[in-house]
Parts: sequence; C-alpha cells; structure tokens
Amino acid sequence: MLPRRTLAMLISASLSAGCAIGPDYVRPDMPLPERYLGQAAVDQRHATASADLVAWWTGFGDPQLTRFVILALEQNLDLAQAPARVAQARAGLGAANAALLPSGNINGQAARTYQSVETPLGQVLDSTPDFDRYGNAYEVNLGASWELDLFGGLRRGREAALAEYQASEADATATQLAVAAQAVDIYISIRGLQARLDVAHWQVQTQQDLLSTVNLLYGKGLAAEYQRRQVEGALAQVQASVPVLETGLDATMNALDVMPGSSLGTYRVELAEVGAIPVAPHGIAG
Repeated sequence: MLPRRTLAMLISASLSAGCAIGPDYVRPDMPLPERYLGQAAVDQRHATASADLVAWWTGFGDPQLTRFVILALEQNLDLAQAPARVAQARAGLGAANAALLPSGNINGQAARTYQSVETPLGQVLDSTPDFDRYGNAYEVNLGASWELDLFGGLRRGREAALAEYQASEADATATQLAVAAQAVDIYISIRGLQARLDVAHWQVQTQQDLLSTVNLLYGKGLAAEYQRRQVEGALAQVQASVPVLETGLDATMNALDVMPGSSLGTYRVELAEVGAIPVAPHGIAG
C-alpha cells in the first residue's frame, strides 16, 4: 500500500495535469450564409474535370502564359523566403515536442599523467617495486532530467508551435497562389486589351470608309448634313478609344515586366503579336 504522502502527491499531479494553462482552443463561431452564392456553378462542375491546383495555370493550354507564371514564381522574393519560414516553424515545433520528453546528457574525459622522480613524491615512489611513472585517469558523467508538464504550459507551447508551423505552410501556399493568379490576370488582360485594340482599329477604318462614302453622297446631294455629322461623331468616338486602350496596354505590359523583376520593355516584343485570349479549363472556371 502506498504511503499517504506519496498517494497525495500522485493525486495532486493528476489533478494539476488536467488544469492546463489557458483555455482549450475553440473554433470561433462565424455567421455564414447557409448556401454559397455561387454554389450552383460549383455543383455543375464534373468531378472528373477538377483542376490540378499544384500547377493550375497549365490548364489554360498557353505555353507563353505558363512561362510567365513560372518566371514570376521563380523571381518572387516572398516565395523565396517562404521555405525558410516553414523550416523555422518546423524547428520550433520540434523543440516544443522535445520539451515534453525526457532529456539527458553525457560527458567524459580522460587524462594521462607522468610522475617525475625529481619530485618528493616521485623519489618516494621510485623505490617502490614495479613503479610506473605513467598514470591514466578516466571520468564519465551521465545526467538525465524530465520536466513534468503539471500545468500544461509545455503542451500549450506545442499547440502554438504546431499552429505556427501549419500557418507558415498555408502562407507559403497562399503566396504562390496569389503570385500565379496575378501573373495569369496580367497576361489575360494583355491579350484582352490587344483584342479590343484590334477591334478599335477596325472600327476606325470602317468609320473612315463610311465617312468617305457619305461625303461622296453629300457632294451629289444624296446625303443630308446631319448624316455627315453623325458619321463624323462616330468616327471621333472610336478614334478617342484607341489611345485609351494603348495606354492601358502599355501599363499592363509594364506590370508583366515587373512581376519577374525584369526591366520595362523586356517582353514587349515577344508579346507584340496578338494572341488568343486563354480560356480557363472547366475545373477552374466558376
């Protein structure tokens, strides 16, 4: 039968272990709508057409788009720092786990001495039969400790370290997703502006041809003045849209250069030829 003092200590330790420092984590209750507003579009997706989220941008089937996304990911400083942050958090988690386990240390030393016969002790020992002037000494120390987590501080530290590690991994994934999405958005904007600019140039040419025809008819008395003014106004309107689109395209081209850290104008020649606007695969489009 255990002594009363020992029994009391065990009961106290077990009760203390159940009283960890701080409250248990409880997921906050967030008021959310019962149904996602875009759920109908999500439900229409086929399960077999799910996108590869690791390299989802390849689903557009545009080699140039894929190239620019990879360039942006390779040159992004936040992404370059992400592995170090994950490794740091992983090391913190390892240290927190280790704090819950027993720890030990061992050290030793060895020494070899020589006893000179010129010393008083050496002169005395020299007359001793089989006296060996050389001596060896060895010492080994072993220590062990285990910090009992009576109040749960170490467990709370481990929970916090685990949360930090998971957050660092999620942050790295979110950063990659954001950089890739921005590169895709810029590239698609470039292709869209190029297409709109082509349409604007075609409209200008069409309105100019129409104005020439109306002027010819007006000279023969077959068209009224207001008809002439109408066509001139339409021509001026489409002509005014051209520099606006050109300015937007120029700014978007610069933004694409900035993504991988290149100087302005680096990829302008490569993208000068108008290409098709990439279409999102079914697994990505909502």
